Amino acid sequence: MLCFALWTLLDANQLFREASISAPGGRRTAAMMVLRPVAAVANALHLSGLVNWGNSELGHSAGPGGNQNLPPPVITVPTIPPPNHFENGTNPLPHGLHKGVFPVIPPPPVVPVVPQPTPGDRLTILDIGDSIGEDLGFGVGDIFTGDPYVNVRQEGVINTGLANPRYYDWPGHLEQYLEKYHPGAVIIMMGANDDTYIDGTRPGTSAWVKLYRPRVAILMEECLAARARVIWVGLPPMGGGNITNAFVKQVNSIYVAEARLHPGVTYFSSWNLLAGPHGKFTEYLKINGSEVQVRYPDGLHLAPAGWDLLARALVQPMQQAWHVNLHVAP
Repeated sequence: MLCFALWTLLDANQLFREASISAPGGRRTAAMMVLRPVAAVANALHLSGLVNWGNSELGHSAGPGGNQNLPPPVITVPTIPPPNHFENGTNPLPHGLHKGVFPVIPPPPVVPVVPQPTPGDRLTILDIGDSIGEDLGFGVGDIFTGDPYVNVRQEGVINTGLANPRYYDWPGHLEQYLEKYHPGAVIIMMGANDDTYIDGTRPGTSAWVKLYRPRVAILMEECLAARARVIWVGLPPMGGGNITNAFVKQVNSIYVAEARLHPGVTYFSSWNLLAGPHGKFTEYLKINGSEVQVRYPDGLHLAPAGWDLLARALVQPMQQAWHVNLHVAP
């Protein structure tokens, strides 16, 4: 067991690469979640260089267990925008997230291409997330109703998130949806249920962030590996429940940082779109001169006008990111 652990640590980069390019499935998800932090530790200790030198001296070619022609992946720290860059002029980086101490292994730089949808080759868009993501899915379904070019699959699940995979394993379910629908694009909106402990670690702490970020990365990497582009929609201001806006800004900043590390993932902020005066939660917004209910009184969920408003706001970013023209219902 000791030899096996030592081999895993020394050859973590190659093992992680092999896991990342393996066929989608539960085994791939589990392997990537285990090997990601191990690879980060190996690179921090400069152990990968020792392995590469040994393979070179022994004449080993790249392949299972060999690293000669595969340089170790660069462990990069994301450049997170400075305070006041997003979320209506308030600092979105509490609890030391801006200190850049959470290394992440970047995915392969291959960006999936979204073909121009046609009636004969429709674009399948998969929507996933918690109950707010489910609300957004209703809006995406509304704006593409009867569209011969786009097929929307709504798979949001209430009370779910990334903090408690024992309740609902999003990486596992996402892989099933990717295999079932073969989407060209995935819309993700979640996080409102994640203000909870992870393995005994209190939310909001740097240790919690270190556990949460790889879970965000796994979803992005699964979609990209399945040749699907991603729109990750940030959470709007909250006015009820147990979730605070400080936590919302923290997880939104994590989504931004991970999107920057994953070519093919686009982050969209819903904050200013759904915020009222002073960037706070509001139940009503003035749209086309009329007061319209966009959020429910619970302070969390989107009302029908709100989910349609948010869905329509995604169309232009999707067209720009994917270089396609989308047909939207009036």
